[in-house]
Amino acid sequence: MKRGAIRKREFDGALVLERRMLGTCNVLALDRNRCIGCNICVKICPEEAPRLLSAVIRDGKLLKMGFIDIDAGKCTLCGECVVLCPANAIEIMRNGKEIIPVIEAGVFPDLLKEIVVDVGRCNLDCELACRESCPTKAISITTEKAESGEMIRIIEVDIDRDKCIFCGKCESACPQTAIHVVRPFQGLVQLKTDLCPDNCQACVDVCPSKALILYENGKPRIEERFCIYCGACQEVCPEKAIGMQRTRILHNLIKSGAWITALEKLMSLQYLDKELSAKSMKKLREAVRNIDRF
Repeated sequence: MKRGAIRKREFDGALVLERRMLGTCNVLALDRNRCIGCNICVKICPEEAPRLLSAVIRDGKLLKMGFIDIDAGKCTLCGECVVLCPANAIEIMRNGKEIIPVIEAGVFPDLLKEIVVDVGRCNLDCELACRESCPTKAISITTEKAESGEMIRIIEVDIDRDKCIFCGKCESACPQTAIHVVRPFQGLVQLKTDLCPDNCQACVDVCPSKALILYENGKPRIEERFCIYCGACQEVCPEKAIGMQRTRILHNLIKSGAWITALEKLMSLQYLDKELSAKSMKKLREAVRNIDRF
């Protein structure tokens, strides 16, 4: 293998791309067990390196999740896919340390996504509702127990940020309003249930936040407050009965053509124009304030 060439390996549900050069080892790892087949990385990759392998549906049920393959000859390990993957399925390491090159270079922003837990408000009356409601099992709770083994106090609530998809289910489930979640993607979803085939539940099966529910009439409904606007349901629907638009992506302010290009691929032009106009006005106001200081 030539120096600087990317080596591709696949094992145990993972795809690994590795580039070694001059004492530096860069590794991109895709966890296919977390990949939800949302197609975001395919849409935004400037080199068209990823491709989506279609899901397998039989009798209206999802038998096999769609997942991503990556062309090692095209991938540059830039990290755009890492920033935007809603399932945290991709990471890049440099000499064993996690990095995101496009953020390091200042051409992509950090997405604004957060989950904050005020443990001081927690009490056992909740019956550990946040942990039980989490669709990705990202929450673990440490409790104090009496000698009898009975739980008497919640000491700590830990969030595994590699698993958390910021759906907000824990926030909604918490009776003490002790949790606040900021979702990076905002949007709109339209279900055309008249197009749904009988007994089809592929969209329900694929939804990572369990925001889609199959009701008694055999048709899906969405609790949009839990939707993370990943688009996996749209990709898997055999009849194109789901319409999803991202209206906003929360992120740190950045001036970058690469980022605008990515937004153009992920958002409808109507909402992209609004976002860019809002940012332009904010910059103008900041410039005016700076002038006023002199």
